[in-house]
Amino acid sequence: LECGLAQQIVSGNLDRSSLQLPMLLSGACDGADELFGEMAMNSKHQLVHFLGPGDEEQASALARETQADAFEHVKESLLEHSAVAKAFDKVGESRVLGSQRTSDFRTKVGEILARRSFLQVRFADAVYVVGWRLDKGKDQFTGRNDVDPRETPVLDVGGGTGWACQCYADRFSGGGEDPAQCNLFFFDDAGPPWSRKDPATEGKWSRWNVLSKTWEHLEDGPPKPFGLYAGIGSIRLSDRARSAIRGLYRDRAEEEE
Repeated sequence: LECGLAQQIVSGNLDRSSLQLPMLLSGACDGADELFGEMAMNSKHQLVHFLGPGDEEQASALARETQADAFEHVKESLLEHSAVAKAFDKVGESRVLGSQRTSDFRTKVGEILARRSFLQVRFADAVYVVGWRLDKGKDQFTGRNDVDPRETPVLDVGGGTGWACQCYADRFSGGGEDPAQCNLFFFDDAGPPWSRKDPATEGKWSRWNVLSKTWEHLEDGPPKPFGLYAGIGSIRLSDRARSAIRGLYRDRAEEEE
């Protein structure tokens, strides 16, 4: 694909009328990305995986084999655009705190593919995430190093996925978009042994409440993927996480029968 969609997103002039919806935006990595892609294709949704320079080397074998037509290669100059940089710095204000805010923190963040997250969530109607939570008192780069508990982000999804979540949530804070329209849906797989284990969220779908800054359990799960949506998350998934992703689409198919 050409860089048309990414260019529109970065410029802030997305022509939604030109899109065939529903459309999934993701990143072609192992785990969540490739499974969201597979399910979207099976459901006849459109699919775009944004890949920056060198990202295709990290794309999953399945994505390269069966989803390559959906790859949109994005130039470094676009990922360094002022709009992306502004959002990137805004996310950093919420995630890189205290002792973690070293002179090289931007390099560290670049290593977790944070910048392309902007493309996935800037205009998304909803963001579906399968991942893990940072334990209180752990750093946001690895989730394993001890830090002052006040330095653990409040929106505590771990890894690069957490940056995408914060970038999306930032749209609804500080007098931006209506907080009630924040559709950030999170399935807590609690995968790594160092992740937070919270019975309130583990193995369940939750929704982020922008105003209270808390995860709220969704008894019936999130709505089925709709509109322009992002589907992202961990590169390693448990069986329950795979079932959670498949269930989002399978339930829709069953309802339409």
